[in-house]
Amino acid sequence: MTELIPRHVRRQLAALRREQPDPTGPERPSGRCAPAPRCPSAGSRLVLQPPESLPPVWEVTTGGGLCWSLRLTPTQTHPRLDERVREAARDLGAAAPGAGRDHAALYLDLETLGFAGVPLFLVGMLHAGPGGFHIHQFVARDYSEEEAVLEACRPLLQQARYLITYNGKTFDWPFLTARYQFYLQPPPTLPKHLDLLPLARRLYRSRLPDCSLSTVEDHVLGFERRGDVAGSAIPELYHRAVAEGNPQLLAPVLYHNQVDLLSLVCLAGGWREHL
Repeated sequence: MTELIPRHVRRQLAALRREQPDPTGPERPSGRCAPAPRCPSAGSRLVLQPPESLPPVWEVTTGGGLCWSLRLTPTQTHPRLDERVREAARDLGAAAPGAGRDHAALYLDLETLGFAGVPLFLVGMLHAGPGGFHIHQFVARDYSEEEAVLEACRPLLQQARYLITYNGKTFDWPFLTARYQFYLQPPPTLPKHLDLLPLARRLYRSRLPDCSLSTVEDHVLGFERRGDVAGSAIPELYHRAVAEGNPQLLAPVLYHNQVDLLSLVCLAGGWREHL
């Protein structure tokens, strides 16, 4: 029977058989793929729970009106989370004391009232500066303060040389640009943009249930959020805060945004070999 198969075809078939992995042997490593994520042990897991009240806030005046401004350090968000962030910073070489105002990386995360065509009410940003990382949050206390939030965050966006997000190329940056255009304002010039979501999918698509930030936090970083507000519930909570005139209701949303930003630093440090 084999005599009916041309010799060059037989050689090709033999070569293909040699390249097939032995089903009884050990699985070969996949080269550039990251090690399979292991859920951290109970002792190394970090339980995060939102505070019951808002941290200190300031009212700032911009060309677009008034809004709230918060400036925190990772320690104020969670002391043990600050330790994780410092480890990541050492890996990245990104948070040396005395880092100037023109530091390269700016981490960005938005909280909005839905998808395209609706307002945003919170712009969260994190960057390195003197003494380590600083979190800036600009908050619209009601719908009329959105333009003030956009004006307040513009200087930090214009100083950045690298923007780091999670799904930011698809959502955060296009959304932010559209809101500037809604108010007939020129959007800030887009810096170099590093979106960590495509990298998470490349590294963990076949190993995790999904690649949402909360899932990656749980399995890769060992962060356990208790009492955290779900992303889908944030718009309703904001509408309630505006209707009742009670910004204190936004405390868990602000904390949710802070942890998102700090998680980006931790993931960037852990994935530095792939960035």
